[in-house]
Amino acid sequence: MKSEMAISRDMTIDEIFQRFPSKAQKLAQLMTNAGLHCVGCHASTFESVEQGMLGHGMSIEEVDSLVIELNKTLEERDENKEDIKFTEIAADKCKSFRKNPDHMFKISLIRGSCGWTYDFKFREKKAPAEVMFEDKGVKILLDKEQLDKFKGMVIDYVDGLQNVYIRS
Repeated sequence: MKSEMAISRDMTIDEIFQRFPSKAQKLAQLMTNAGLHCVGCHASTFESVEQGMLGHGMSIEEVDSLVIELNKTLEERDENKEDIKFTEIAADKCKSFRKNPDHMFKISLIRGSCGWTYDFKFREKKAPAEVMFEDKGVKILLDKEQLDKFKGMVIDYVDGLQNVYIRS
């Protein structure tokens, strides 16, 4: 007997993120990898997964495949789901950019016209409304109110326009 899936093709993209905030980063990355690049777009509030994929030229089979992958991700157990991690390359780059080894890497989400963007800067002190994680010799600061959106994040570094790549 087949169990009911938590995510269906007729759910809006925004609804998925609202229902599963601790998995939102991973789910957004899966959608983006599948060609559904409107995860941060205003259309995500009224467009279903199926509408978005079909509108971008994908087939029903690709919609079904994505929905299966999204549901598999929900079933994964996250042993360190609150940890924020760096790849070795990203940690080395971050250390080379900071002026002082005690500086902390502050990551914030900024609401833009077409979804969220990341903001990165170095800070000397932790504010009361922030939490700190540490990985590979880099202290990471996040706003407490944004914590759910960052759980399980892996920060990587690639050469490009913004030089930072976030993967879940």
